[in-house]
Amino acid sequence: MSFLGQHVRTRLESDRLLHCSVAQRRGLVRAVHKTTRPWPVLAFGCAGVHLHLVAKASWRDAGELARRLEISLQLRHDYGSPFLKVHRKGLEDQHHVFASAMYDMRQREHHDLASDPFLEATSAPDLLGARLIGAHLISRAREHLPELRRHHLLQLYGLESLEPAETWESPEALLEAVLATFALGSLEGFARDVCSARQCIVTLAAQQLTASELGDLTSSCSRTIRRLRKHQAPLAHQRAVRLQLDLQQQVRSLLDLDKPGS
Repeated sequence: MSFLGQHVRTRLESDRLLHCSVAQRRGLVRAVHKTTRPWPVLAFGCAGVHLHLVAKASWRDAGELARRLEISLQLRHDYGSPFLKVHRKGLEDQHHVFASAMYDMRQREHHDLASDPFLEATSAPDLLGARLIGAHLISRAREHLPELRRHHLLQLYGLESLEPAETWESPEALLEAVLATFALGSLEGFARDVCSARQCIVTLAAQQLTASELGDLTSSCSRTIRRLRKHQAPLAHQRAVRLQLDLQQQVRSLLDLDKPGS
């Protein structure tokens, strides 16, 4: 057993993609964060056909972590193919921990995955504070990955800075940033994160959009909009959305991507 942890890799026997859409990527992220709670995961990244994780776990516990994660992913996506035997490699020293974490988040570079320009299938948005579901990774990284600096994360995107955005290009851009911040595929239903996401949109756009426009954007009735307007989203939620807005705006400009809703 390595006291520093394990570098874990899992993939399907059929070698098919683990995510083929934005909604599937966000579902994968939710599965990672939910099923790995018993073990401190420091970083992760999914390169289409395989998922890598750096975990503070023993060789045996890393196998159990992978087993639970594979079950969760099968239930969400029904791949129609079993997973291969999990690959685990003990982390040898602190440099190995750091290098493995960066490798996992650089999967787009290794595999030219243009389908995930915002690195949503990695822990990079969590560590930058631009996604709420993995906010706990920030303090964990400070403890176990002291070498990791903000500029390392920004380099993954080809950016030099990231600041909370004050404006957005369109209501659709705001919606997409909010969905990414909460790792949601849509605003359907009334789960806690969905309600929090709606609250964020109304708080941030209350001065720019009419009640009718807010209703259309959040799939809400006028009564719900009136109720949401009486409250403010937590400042931490607002900041995360604004960081996600700046991240998406910069990456779209850098990669010449179409704007949401265009």
